[in-house]
Amino acid sequence: MFSDLQYELSKLQKLILLTDGSITTLLEVITAKPVTVSTLVQKIVKADNEIAELLEIEEGDSINYRVVTLRNVDCAKPLIYAESYTPISRLLKEFKYDLMKADIPIGKIMQERKIESRREIEKIEIIFNDEYSEIFDVSYHVPMLSRTYNIISNNMVLIRIIETFPLTSFLRFNA
Repeated sequence: MFSDLQYELSKLQKLILLTDGSITTLLEVITAKPVTVSTLVQKIVKADNEIAELLEIEEGDSINYRVVTLRNVDCAKPLIYAESYTPISRLLKEFKYDLMKADIPIGKIMQERKIESRREIEKIEIIFNDEYSEIFDVSYHVPMLSRTYNIISNNMVLIRIIETFPLTSFLRFNA
């Protein structure tokens, strides 16, 4: 899976990219510190043709679009930048309320609401994007690692998530 990335990844980077569990919990274990969510964008939008196809919904259906950073409680520098797309029609009332409250990790909401699910990783790639360089306060030439996955519940896509972090992150924790 990593052979086409053309970069040597640390064991920890591979773990983050391949986990099928809560990324927030994994980051808390890795850093030995609580991880918080900072919501940058949260809004209800209409699904365009591309996102409707990916979520297996109708074009024009309402989705919750959310952009967050995950960071340690005592540090302003983000660990992970994440975008998520959630079909509103698939959310239980309580889950929707928690999700819209913003700064709660999706995995923690699902755990509290006892939502059974699985994560299916769709894509892992290296990207170059100056916007991410600014978010992470790294040089513009630093590549970013990105993974796209779906959280599946009741055999339907409940949430589509894209997580990104710099290639220079999570090297010092390499065992």
